[in-house]
Amino acid sequence: MYHAAEVSRYYYSRLTGDRKIVYKAILSGIRNFTDEIEVPIVPINEIPAIFRHVLLDNPLIFYVSHLIQVGGLHGKGNIVKPEYKYTCRQVEEKTDAIAKYLQVFDAVKAKSDIDKEIHVHDYCLNNFSYDDTLDDCSFTVIGPVFNGAAVCEGIAKFVKLAFDYLGVKSLVVCGEAKDPSQGSKMESHAWNIVKMDGKAYHLDVTFDMSLTNRINRYDYFNLPDEEIKKDHVIISDVPVCSTTGKDYFSVNSLLAHSPSELTKHIRTSLKCGRKDILVKLMNVRDAENIVGKVTEIIQKQYKSIYKNKGGVAFEIRYNPGQMVFEIKFNDGGSLARFINWIFSATKNYCL
Repeated sequence: MYHAAEVSRYYYSRLTGDRKIVYKAILSGIRNFTDEIEVPIVPINEIPAIFRHVLLDNPLIFYVSHLIQVGGLHGKGNIVKPEYKYTCRQVEEKTDAIAKYLQVFDAVKAKSDIDKEIHVHDYCLNNFSYDDTLDDCSFTVIGPVFNGAAVCEGIAKFVKLAFDYLGVKSLVVCGEAKDPSQGSKMESHAWNIVKMDGKAYHLDVTFDMSLTNRINRYDYFNLPDEEIKKDHVIISDVPVCSTTGKDYFSVNSLLAHSPSELTKHIRTSLKCGRKDILVKLMNVRDAENIVGKVTEIIQKQYKSIYKNKGGVAFEIRYNPGQMVFEIKFNDGGSLARFINWIFSATKNYCL
């Protein structure tokens, strides 16, 4: 049976003593389709967590739903029984199909790690969608590969599998987050941490998928802890991500640290004839009616540059967690249409 290159088993590396033995026993037993697996004695409540680590480290283990502890071995160990979702033959067929699928990334195998990361990120945005049905397959790599849709956990596992295939170190992070496209309440969520040149960064492909419409979004691309924690809560034990300046907006000079910098960015973009403008606001102390404040700057700069034009029509898509604005100017629109858009955006984002 095919196995992806095991270049990144972060959660295994954090275990010690018998817990590593339990992890290896569970992994080996599942890979061999064993009905009952003998593991060393550890506190019973730790086995589910170790099993979860096996699933997060090894995305190709898509065919086990849970473990059942069925008894001990006279004080020498425990017996756990995996619940398999497919037959051994079905697992082999699906695993081989996944191996062939991963060849879509062969074109970037010789490129730099950052090029590989961008390619995997964009591939997911352009080929996958969020699975609202919450089908069981959508929590594993089966969802993206066979159905083109998954929930955050399935997407994060696929991203890790692709990075393993390309030789890039990464892991799946578990926690909670506020969906930037829907609401403000915290919900269970999964995303990735990726290592670039020895530095760790957060990468949330699912949230960038939810924001992408006309253009690919990179709101959650290579963020440090201080940025991801604006709308994410990290539950799992993960590496510290302290390096700043490698996110999409920093690298592409799309940051505005003050109203004057935002004004300059909008003005420069309009003068260059750009119809789509991206900008991330930094150091915002008062976010009340932020859409309205940005709108005033856009209107003023547009009218200043295009003095002979009529009413300005544009759309704003706003990510409140990361303070990112996507602005699209529409030719031939009316001021009334613009006002309706702003009202809609303000209502949608509860400002």
